[in-house]
Amino acid sequence: MARADVTGTDRVKAMVITAFFAAITFLGIQSFRIPLPAAVGTPFVHFGHIFVVMGVLIQGGKRGAVSGTVGLVIFDILNGYMQDIPQVFIETIVKCLIVGAIFVIMKKRADGNKTKEYTSAVICAVIYGCLNILIELVMGTIKMMILGSGFAAAFMGSVVSIPATAINAVFMIIAIAVLYKPVESIYKRI
Repeated sequence: MARADVTGTDRVKAMVITAFFAAITFLGIQSFRIPLPAAVGTPFVHFGHIFVVMGVLIQGGKRGAVSGTVGLVIFDILNGYMQDIPQVFIETIVKCLIVGAIFVIMKKRADGNKTKEYTSAVICAVIYGCLNILIELVMGTIKMMILGSGFAAAFMGSVVSIPATAINAVFMIIAIAVLYKPVESIYKRI
């Protein structure tokens, strides 16, 4: 009977932490946004992806995908970006699962070495940022082609919009480099 209580407690703790990361992902976008000019979409610099990636690094790919997707989708629902939800939903899950799997492998190879684990976390943030740029480029091109542009015009329009995504990626990588160690330390104490 005691074993069931521990497992139940662990599941509740995991759910609370996942909900916490979903909430701070939402608040990271809702509370801090700087609009950027772009030919496709309405991009802005925000804290959201910082907490998505931190959620993946701390909780793992699956739970990180849940918390990140929920936080980003709630933001979209409450801020009039309903048309973006299918893309955000799919791309967030894909990025989180890929980065989560890579981090598990790299963390295992670090074999308890905190410097190597930290380096792995930063590398995974870079991978997430690169995936975000690539996916935004492809999806921006597809969106513009659906709206009637030819491939060349759609691709160039999407390329012009990529600096906003790149700024967010760099911002996120720097934040992960600064915050990973303290957040991971707090998480281990919980």
